[in-house]
Amino acid sequence: CSTWGNFHFKTFDGDIFTFPGLCNYVFASHCNTPYEDFNIQIRREVVANAPTISRIIMKLEGVVAELTKGVVMINSNRVQLPYSQSGITIEKSSIYLKVGSKIGIVLLWNEDDSILLELNEKYANQTCGLCGDFNGFPIYNEFISNNIRMTALQFGNLQKMDGPTEHCEDTTSLPTYNCPDNFDDICQKTLTSSAFAECNDLVDVREYIKACEDDLCRSEESKNASCICDTFAEYSRQCAHAGGHPLNWRTSNLCSKKCPYNMQYQECNSPCADTCTNPERSQFCEEHCIDGCFCPPGKFLRTVFDDISNSGCIPQQQCSCIYNGNTYTTGTSFSEPCQTCTCNGGQWSCQDKSCPGTCSVEGGSHISTYDKKRYDHHGDCTYVLSKDCKDETFTILVELRKCGLTDTETCLKTVTLNMNKGQTEGDSAPRLHSANVTMFRPSTFFMIMQTNFGVQLEVQFTPMMQVFVRLDPIFKEQTCGLCGNFNNIQTDDFKVISGIIEGTATAFANTWKTQASCPNIQQNFENPCALSIDNEKYAQHWCGLLTDSKGPFADCHYAVNPSVYHTNCMFDTCNCENSEDCLCAALSSYVRACAAKGIQLQGWRTDVCPKYTTSCPKSLSYSYTISSCQPTCRSLSEPDVTCNIKFVPVDGCTCINGTYMDESGKCVPANECPCYYRGTPIPFGEVVHENGHVCNCVQGRLNCIGAPNPTPVCESPMVYFDCKNNTAGKTGAECQKSCQTLDMQCYSSQCTSGCVCPNGLVLDGNGGCIPEEECPCIHNEAMYQPGEKINAGCNTCVCKNRKWECTKNQCLGTCAVYGDGHYNTFDDKRFSFNGNCEYTLVQDHCGTASGTFRVVTENIPCGNTGTTCSKSIKVFLESYELILGEEHVSVVKRGQNDTVPYTVRYMGMYLVIETTSGLILMWDKKTSMFIKLSPDFKGQICGLCGNYDGNSINDFTTRSQSVVENVLEFGNSWKVSSTCPDAYSIKDPCSTNPYRKSWSEKQCSIINSNVFAACHSQVEPAKYYQACVTDACACDTGGDCDCFCTAVAAYAQACSEVGVCIAWRSPSICPLFCDYYNQQGECEWHYKPCGASCMKTCRNPSGKCLNDLPGLEGCYPNCPADKPYFHEDQMKCVSLCDC
Repeated sequence: CSTWGNFHFKTFDGDIFTFPGLCNYVFASHCNTPYEDFNIQIRREVVANAPTISRIIMKLEGVVAELTKGVVMINSNRVQLPYSQSGITIEKSSIYLKVGSKIGIVLLWNEDDSILLELNEKYANQTCGLCGDFNGFPIYNEFISNNIRMTALQFGNLQKMDGPTEHCEDTTSLPTYNCPDNFDDICQKTLTSSAFAECNDLVDVREYIKACEDDLCRSEESKNASCICDTFAEYSRQCAHAGGHPLNWRTSNLCSKKCPYNMQYQECNSPCADTCTNPERSQFCEEHCIDGCFCPPGKFLRTVFDDISNSGCIPQQQCSCIYNGNTYTTGTSFSEPCQTCTCNGGQWSCQDKSCPGTCSVEGGSHISTYDKKRYDHHGDCTYVLSKDCKDETFTILVELRKCGLTDTETCLKTVTLNMNKGQTEGDSAPRLHSANVTMFRPSTFFMIMQTNFGVQLEVQFTPMMQVFVRLDPIFKEQTCGLCGNFNNIQTDDFKVISGIIEGTATAFANTWKTQASCPNIQQNFENPCALSIDNEKYAQHWCGLLTDSKGPFADCHYAVNPSVYHTNCMFDTCNCENSEDCLCAALSSYVRACAAKGIQLQGWRTDVCPKYTTSCPKSLSYSYTISSCQPTCRSLSEPDVTCNIKFVPVDGCTCINGTYMDESGKCVPANECPCYYRGTPIPFGEVVHENGHVCNCVQGRLNCIGAPNPTPVCESPMVYFDCKNNTAGKTGAECQKSCQTLDMQCYSSQCTSGCVCPNGLVLDGNGGCIPEEECPCIHNEAMYQPGEKINAGCNTCVCKNRKWECTKNQCLGTCAVYGDGHYNTFDDKRFSFNGNCEYTLVQDHCGTASGTFRVVTENIPCGNTGTTCSKSIKVFLESYELILGEEHVSVVKRGQNDTVPYTVRYMGMYLVIETTSGLILMWDKKTSMFIKLSPDFKGQICGLCGNYDGNSINDFTTRSQSVVENVLEFGNSWKVSSTCPDAYSIKDPCSTNPYRKSWSEKQCSIINSNVFAACHSQVEPAKYYQACVTDACACDTGGDCDCFCTAVAAYAQACSEVGVCIAWRSPSICPLFCDYYNQQGECEWHYKPCGASCMKTCRNPSGKCLNDLPGLEGCYPNCPADKPYFHEDQMKCVSLCDC
C-alpha cells in the first residue's frame, strides 16, 4: 500500500485514488481481531504549494513510534538512529527512513511526500484504513460496501481520527483543473520509456499516467513541477516491489538527484550495502532493490562503503581494520606478547608466536590451566599441580587444605617444586641459590623460584597464598596434572592418566591426589553469597569494581576479560572469614593477569585494599640497650630458639611493650599475631582441621574443640605402621598406595603413622586391600571392572589394566545456543551475548574461501529488559534459504538447483534439519538450538559458534580475523547488517529486577538437586544453573516459565548427549501436554524424556536416518502394527497408502 505526491493513494488491493485530506487519518490498522498488532496514522500538510507528510504515528505491538522530519520518538522518548529494540528496527538510508517490525511490517518514508507500506500476507482480510481491507478484490468493501457506492472522498473521510480536543473539517470537494489540449506528453513518454520496459509488464501503467497528467494540469496553476517526479518515483518503487528492475529514468534536467561523497544515484540496487566491516553483506540480502545513493561498481576493483571513517566509497583493499577500538590503516600492524597482526584490506592476518604457558591456583580453589580452561576445586590433600610426564624433569605439588568452617573454604598451604625426585619447598624461605634454582623475594608479597630448564614459579604470600607457574613452550604437549596438558586444546584438559576425559572438575582433580588417605572431594553447589546478606553486599560493591567500565580496572578490559575474575571474587569474598584479604587477593590476581599482558594498572589501591601499602615497620621504637631477644609472634606459640643465645647489649629497633613482631617485621599486639602450627603461620581467624580437632587462632594461641582421634585400630586386613618404632628415613602411611594413586610417586616430607595394607597390596577405595592388577578403571567417579565397556562421545572404551583403551573416531562437534543469548561453541567456550540484530552463527565462508552454508539467527525479544523469547533462524544452503520462525519452517528457492540438499524431520519438541554436507540443526521451536557439524569442517568455519579447531582460546575471532577478549567486540563484529546498532553492555537482569532473584534461584535449584544427581558427575551443572538464574530473572513480562524451562531443558539435553537420561518434567514443573495429540479415547502419544530413535515416517518410510540423534525429548507416538507410519503433517499414525 502506498501514498505519494499530490494526495495519491494505492490500496493493498491495487486501487488508485486521490484524497486531498489534511487531517489525521488511519493509514492502515489491524482490525477484526481480538488484539490489534499495529495501527499506523498519517497527517499531511501543504508547504509551498506541495503536499508533504508531516507526521506518522505507529503503534506496533504496544510500542508507539512517532516519526516527524528529522526526529524519531519511541514511547515519547527521542532516540538515535539506527535503532533496534523490542523487535522494531529503524534505520535511515540515503533517501528513505525505514521502519521494520518482527510482526511483518516494513514502512519506507522518504521524509517528504511518499510512504510505501509492505505487510505480511497473514494480515489479509484483517486491515482497515486508507489502505483498504486487503481482501484481494479491488473496489470491494472500499468503494462498494453493502451494495452502496462510495466516492474516494467519502471513503477517505471515514478514516479520519481526530485528537482529543481537535475538530478537523472534512474535505468536501476535489479540485478540478482545466487542462490545455496541447500540453506536454511527458507522462506517457517517461512511463513507457525503455527504463520502465520490464516494469510495464509487471505493473499496469495506465493509472499512473493518468495520475501524472492530473498533476501536470494542476502544476500549470500552482507552479509546482515536482509532482510528476513523485509519480514517476512511485511507479519505480511499485515495480521494484513487484520484483522488477527499473533502470535510471532520471536525467540531469528531469528530476535529478544529488549524492554525498563519491556515491552514485541508482534507481534499483540492493539495500544491503557492502561495507568495510561486512564486505559480503549483499550476497545474503532478502529485500527487493530500492532507489538511492550507492557505491559505484568499480571497473577492476569492487568498491565498498567505508563505515569505519565514514568517508564514502573505497576499494575493498583500502579498508582499515579495527582492534579494541583503535583504527589501523591497511598495511599497518600491532604486536602483542603472543601474536603480531597486520591489517590487509579490512582483514587481519595474524602470526602466532610461541608463548610461555601460565597456570595458576588463585583464592585457594580457582585453577586456570595452561590452555586457559578454568575450574574450581575445593581440595583437601596434596595434588600434582603440574609435572613433565615425558622426562619427569620437574614436578610441582600443591597442598590445598580446608581452612574455614565450610567445605568450600580451602586455602593453598604449601607449594613444592620437585626436581629429579629431589626436594625444594616453597615456603617463606630466604634467598637460596643452587645449581638449578634461584629463589628470591622481589617484594615482601612475592617469592620467585626460577629454574634453568624453563619453569618459573611465582608464589604470592600477601594477602593470601596463590601460585603462578610459567612454563617454556618446549614443554608443550608433555605435561600432566591439575594444569592440564599444554596443547592449546581446552576440551581435553580433563584427560587423566587412564586415557579418558573426565566430565567434571572434581572427578578430574581427585585423580591427581598424591596420598591415598585423602578424602575424595564431592561436588558442592552452595553459593556462599547466599549465606550472609552483608557479605554479599560487600562483595557486590567491591568486586563490582572489576567489571565497572569506568572503574580503576577498566583500562585492561579489552585485554583480559574480567568476568571470570568477578565470579571468583564474589565467591571468595563471600566465602572467607577475612573478606578483605580474599577480596584483595582476587583483585590482585586480575592486576597480575593484566601485568602479564603488559598493562600496568597504577593506583588501583587508592580506593580499595589500601592497608597493605602502609604495613611497613613504622611501629618500632629505638632503644639503646636491647639485651633480650625480640618478642616475636612465634614465641607465643612455640619456644623461640634465638632466646637461648646470650649476647652483648646492642642498640636498634625493637617492639615496644606488649607488641610482638610478626612475619613481615611489623609490631602487632598479641590478638593480631598469627598462630604457629608445626612451624607454619596460621593467620588470625583461620581454622585448622587435624585428627578430629577443629582449631582456630585466638590471641596468638590455638584454641581447639573436639577430642583427638585415639590411635586408630586398623580394620583387617590393614595393619598399623608406627613411625616411632621404625628407623629414620623410612616412609610411612603417607606412601600407602590406593588404586587411584598408583601412578603417583610418593612425595614424603616426614614419616606419618597410620594404617597400611600388608605386603604391597593397595587400597581399593572402599577400605579393602587388593593386589595391584585387580584395580578397577575409574571414570567420572564410578568404578568399572577390567573388560567393561563405556561410551565416551561417539567412541567406546574398554577397561584394561586400569587404563581405558578407546576407539579413535572423530565425533560431530556441537554448538549450543539457548535461552537469552547463552552460547557454547564447538570448542566448548561458553559466553553470553545478547544483541538485537541478526548475527552469523556459523558459516564456512571464512577469509577468502567460498563456502556452502551459512546459519543466521536473530533474537526476537519479549519483555522490557529485552529478553529473548524466540529465535528466527535462516539457513542458506547452496541455492536454498530455509527460514525457521514461529514454530515452523518455510523454504525460499533462490536459484536453479534440482537436488534438495537437506531433509526436515520433527522429533519430539525439536525440528531437525540435516544437510548432505554434514550440518545438522536441531531447534526446539523456541530459543534453543543445537548445531552439529561433521569433523570435516574443523578449522574452516567462523561465526559466533567459534572456529571448531579444538582450541577455544581463539574462539573470539571477529569477522576481520582478529582474536579479541571482549565479548561485545566479538559479537558485534558478526552482525549481518552493519546499519544495525551495536550491543554496548552485558546486562545483569537479576540486579535490574531484584524482586525476581529469589524466585529464580529457587526454581533453578532443580539443576543442582537430586533430580539431576545422575548427571552431576558427567556434566558440570554450574554454568547451566547460572544461565538459568539469569534468564528467569530477565523474563519479567510473561514467558517466565518458558525461560526457566528452556534453561533446565538445555542442561537435560547436555546430559542426554553423554547418555544420562533424566525425566525431570512433572505436572508442576514444565509439564508437556502430550495427550493433546491423542484422538478421543486413544492413547498413542507419550512423553519420552530422551526421545526415540529414527521412526518410520511418511517422508522417510525406510526408518533409517543419516545420523542417529540421541535424546531429543518430547511427545512421540507409539504407532500400532496396522498403522506403522507416522504422518508428520497430520501428526498421526497412518498406513502406507494414507501417506
